[in-house]
Amino acid sequence: MSSPSRKLKFKAETKKVLDIVINSLYSHPDIFLREHISNSSDALDKLRFEMLTTPELDADRELRIDIVPNEEEGTLTVRDNGIGMTEDEMARELGTIARSGTRSFLDDLTGPDGEKTPEFIGQFGVGFYSTFMVADKVEVVSRKTGSGESGYRWTSTGHDTFTLMEEEDIPDGTSVKLHLKKDMDEYLKSYELRELVRKYSDFISYPVFIKSEDDTDWEKEPVNSQKPIWTRHEDDVSDEEYNEFYRHLSFDPQGPLSRLVFHAEGTTEFYSLLFIPAARSMEMLMPDYKTGVRLFIKKVMIEEEADELLPRYLRFIKGVVESSDLPLNISRETLQENRTVSIIKKALTGKVIGLFQDMLENDIGKYNKFFTNFGDMIKEGIYSDIQHREELADCLLVWTSRSGDEQKSLKELVEELPEDTDRLYYITGTDRKELASSPYLESVGKSDVEVLLFDSPVDEFMLQSLGEYRGKKLVSLLKEVDDDDLTDAEKAEKKNAEETFAGLLEYIKDSLGDRVEDVRFSPRLKESPCILVSDKNDPGDMLRQMMRSMNQEVPEAKKILELNPVHPIIETLQDLYEKDRSGDRLKDYVQILFDLGTVMAGSRPENPADFGRRITDLLK
Repeated sequence: MSSPSRKLKFKAETKKVLDIVINSLYSHPDIFLREHISNSSDALDKLRFEMLTTPELDADRELRIDIVPNEEEGTLTVRDNGIGMTEDEMARELGTIARSGTRSFLDDLTGPDGEKTPEFIGQFGVGFYSTFMVADKVEVVSRKTGSGESGYRWTSTGHDTFTLMEEEDIPDGTSVKLHLKKDMDEYLKSYELRELVRKYSDFISYPVFIKSEDDTDWEKEPVNSQKPIWTRHEDDVSDEEYNEFYRHLSFDPQGPLSRLVFHAEGTTEFYSLLFIPAARSMEMLMPDYKTGVRLFIKKVMIEEEADELLPRYLRFIKGVVESSDLPLNISRETLQENRTVSIIKKALTGKVIGLFQDMLENDIGKYNKFFTNFGDMIKEGIYSDIQHREELADCLLVWTSRSGDEQKSLKELVEELPEDTDRLYYITGTDRKELASSPYLESVGKSDVEVLLFDSPVDEFMLQSLGEYRGKKLVSLLKEVDDDDLTDAEKAEKKNAEETFAGLLEYIKDSLGDRVEDVRFSPRLKESPCILVSDKNDPGDMLRQMMRSMNQEVPEAKKILELNPVHPIIETLQDLYEKDRSGDRLKDYVQILFDLGTVMAGSRPENPADFGRRITDLLK
């Protein structure tokens, strides 16, 4: 006997989600069948895993997926004898719209007050809701395998509510019954269903059987080949098959940018099929984002998010890895310390980096797309992965003072340098176009030397970890220059300025006080009157800001004011110093000079109003 049904509301505005699913996410309604078969396959994977640790479960049952068209009723049923769901799981997973890694497509979905909706798609994923492209009513009947509980029926028309009802005599597993729309009867034809299964779900590891239209006869053989796509030879798999598998795996409506098929043999054997997405999702930047690589052992999925198989900075990679050398009962904790896993990780990391380098050398257009999306993660690898630092640095694309609107390969740039060049100059900031016209470029000559321009928050971490590249020392133009790095002519020019303007130099130091660490002359300036530079041991402004954002205490570092000894302004200040050093005019000019250096460094004056007043008085 069935219990009374409960009517519940969805936890997000279902209609908006369905509009996006139907009109934007999927280009063809055929996809719904692939999504349901994938869900059934996941349920069967979970049951197989449970059977390893729960002996009382029926280990002899034939794990399968059945597709039952009923032309008389106008219904299509997809059912499996997998893990099933409890009442709470059905309410939570089927009643919560937008709860999985596919949530980025909902970024523009807002609530009634203009705020972002906080819910995300459940374990069935957004794919489950593709059902409503072809059906105007859906019934899900499920019973948790081994729970000893009754089954439950979930019913919805895809609007604001759904109902849940307890039912007896429900078999283990899940059955999804679609009441098809009137113009969707093509999905009741067994030959059409066979084609769709072969096209989209041939790689599913479990047999898929289809019942004939008269609802009496089953196909004798499963429709799908069941051979996992990652164990098949690459020549035997089409690009479309790989792309469909990637979409199934990642819930990404786009195809992948590139793929890696790798079968390792020898003391450790494993199969791997890895993909680079075509675009970066916002979730990839989150601290708790999990990798998209699944681990299979002897055809059993052991871990859906196997962080142990690739380093953290490669978390954008999607795919599967299967090994027969690992025990089926391995735990997450022992995975992290398992020697075989370490071997797999080392091999895969090298292969993935090799894929990047191959793209860079042979398809720069594709690589530009890749680096635009994932370049920051390559830089993350440079400062976090000592072992592969050099190879990852070879993958860098950089902006330079002479590159215009196209990035250059750092490796090629260095290979083209004169042999006697022993350093690479760079500046960091937040706006590349501003960096390209920065006064800091004067110190090496704007046209003679190509300066690297870095405008990403992770660049400071990367540059400090890298230190040098292919024997070339990385030198920041935002930091002070050691006297040892000056030419003999520059040393003589600096010494002459210090002697000529000794009194003025002391006056400026006293006037600015503790706002600066030091004031000195710099012969590297050619046009600008001054610049503010950091101490050579300073971590840098961008790194300091990032550390503050992580609530870390960062001591303020005072800047060094460097003056151009041959600039007319220095002559003017010297004249004022000699004639009226006790007046306010010289003091104001020194403050203007300091504020000017602050502005040229990309910051704002300490007191913009005072800066404006002094400039106005000067113009008068």
